[in-house]
Amino acid sequence: MGDPSGIGPELCIKAVEQLRANEPELKLRLFGDLGHLLKINSLLGTAVDPTMLAQITEDTGSFGPYPVGQVSAASGESAYQAVTLAAQACLSGSVRGMVTAPLNKEALQMAGHSWPGHTELLAHLSKPDDPPPVRMLLINHELRVLLHTIHIPLKDVPSRITERELLETIEIAHRFGYQYGQKSPNIAIAGLNPHASEGGTIGDEDLTIVSPAIAIAQSRGIRVTGPWPADTVFMRARQNPIDIHLVIALYHDQGLIPIKYLGLDHGVNITLGLPFIRTSVDHGTAFDIAHQWRASPASLLEAIAQAQKMIQTSTHQTQHGY
Repeated sequence: MGDPSGIGPELCIKAVEQLRANEPELKLRLFGDLGHLLKINSLLGTAVDPTMLAQITEDTGSFGPYPVGQVSAASGESAYQAVTLAAQACLSGSVRGMVTAPLNKEALQMAGHSWPGHTELLAHLSKPDDPPPVRMLLINHELRVLLHTIHIPLKDVPSRITERELLETIEIAHRFGYQYGQKSPNIAIAGLNPHASEGGTIGDEDLTIVSPAIAIAQSRGIRVTGPWPADTVFMRARQNPIDIHLVIALYHDQGLIPIKYLGLDHGVNITLGLPFIRTSVDHGTAFDIAHQWRASPASLLEAIAQAQKMIQTSTHQTQHGY
């Protein structure tokens, strides 16, 4: 459901309405505050039957009242409980994948849950004692971008770019390509420094860390190239999607700016490395338009479609022993 003070509940109701009309065979479960969802449904005046909504909802209970369009601990707790319950359902095998509406990181921390976002929280929930290495992948109709680092300050990025961790990112990207139907995806890595260090004249990380990691990955049969100047590699990937299936960006904004510049409606966030499928919208809680009934569910519907595609691909591979 996401943060109840934002647009998440509205998006969920609108998505349920459209999916019931267009894909009635699709099995849905909605995790969140049932009372709040019923209230939103009533205010929206949708065609979603309240009884059906109650039947498909795993109720987390109420932590409200939830201030509209404002950061609050109550909303942070509600969002946290919905994510936790959904993750438990994925781990138990009772659902095949999770699709998340946006939560607010500040609200999450106000509620006492010090996670910088869904990605890190889900890694912890999947294996608290030894969280798996996870990465954030952003995709739309034109680009696939995997982030090496996620929610850390820019000043800390260089210290997180080690040969071992970058090689791990490359291998995660390679496995995703295989799982997504590309047995040997072409991967490009964006350089850290301007012009990918330009032969070591603008910093040396691209020469001393990024290039060696690429060489090791290549020796293992992974089709990866770079480091490429970050100011052109995304354009090249967009123009030649066969030559470059996926770009690895080394820090958050380096990868998200080109994705979001192409539009939010079709952007999807996928968490790689979890023991279950998880996709999400590629936008925030939009407090400024909360409860104004004009939020578009397009990104949420795209995230659901991507989850369905990943489930179908993994089912096919399992059936054929891949």
